[in-house]
Amino acid sequence: MTDHRPLVGIVMMCAAVTFNATKDGLAKILVAGYEPLFLLWVQSVVTVLVFLPFIVARHGWSVVIPRPLGLQFLRGVTIIIGVGGFYTSVQYIPLADATAMIFAAPLVVTTLSPLILGETVGFKRWAAVIVGFIGVIIILRPDFSGDRIGYFIALGAGTGLGFFYMLNRNLSQYSAPFVAVAYTSLTAAILLTPVGPFKASPPKADDAAIIILFFVLAIIGQALMVSSFRFAPAATIAPFQYVQLIVATIFGWLVFQAFPDQLTWVGVALVVAAGLFIAYREGRGHKDAEALK
Repeated sequence: MTDHRPLVGIVMMCAAVTFNATKDGLAKILVAGYEPLFLLWVQSVVTVLVFLPFIVARHGWSVVIPRPLGLQFLRGVTIIIGVGGFYTSVQYIPLADATAMIFAAPLVVTTLSPLILGETVGFKRWAAVIVGFIGVIIILRPDFSGDRIGYFIALGAGTGLGFFYMLNRNLSQYSAPFVAVAYTSLTAAILLTPVGPFKASPPKADDAAIIILFFVLAIIGQALMVSSFRFAPAATIAPFQYVQLIVATIFGWLVFQAFPDQLTWVGVALVVAAGLFIAYREGRGHKDAEALK
């Protein structure tokens, strides 16, 4: 009998990144009138309010306290840097360019994993990191003029997400996926509470539909992405995260009339190729480890 679970997982991942890319496009619209940290704070609070009843019903009230507390809060810091940085970067640069810079995160994970996770990185993966770094430089084309600030912010956001992914690996043994999502949003909400509310701007009636859709897409996108890994291995699903770049490009073209130039596409292609190769090598590594058990 044919196992359709991997296909279901792939479809769910493609849907998740489509929702996420659309949400990010709406964020680019909203940051014109609202502070990025305020948007992230409200997004975190809303996500907690939606997810918390489900995880409490399944795991009990004891699950509300994140454990281990120190690493959970550190993960909250990295998501603030990653997502908050991304929302800030789209104030300066096109959505597709910011999304491309975010995909530098796997390069960060591979580069730092020997030091932080104690993992062995072979020559081929180091070569992929170098190729990806060249792609990042092509996208950046740094001349240190004012209009480049968004690219450096996006690169910092991608680095923050790289640390976030490493902490996810480290913390995966402590909680179920949906509990991990709730923990991340809870810690981000707590950490942003001293700042987020004071960055608030009075909501405009004309923005109500966009704001509501923004939060709905954020929650559905997270739920679909977490659920997709229940149907197929990460190595099978991870490459389809790059669909987000395609959707972001289409959104930016349709809504903002912004389309990456040819040289930027060369850089994007190198970053994507490096990320796909790293995902492939990690998938093979996990399979080899399973075979030895």
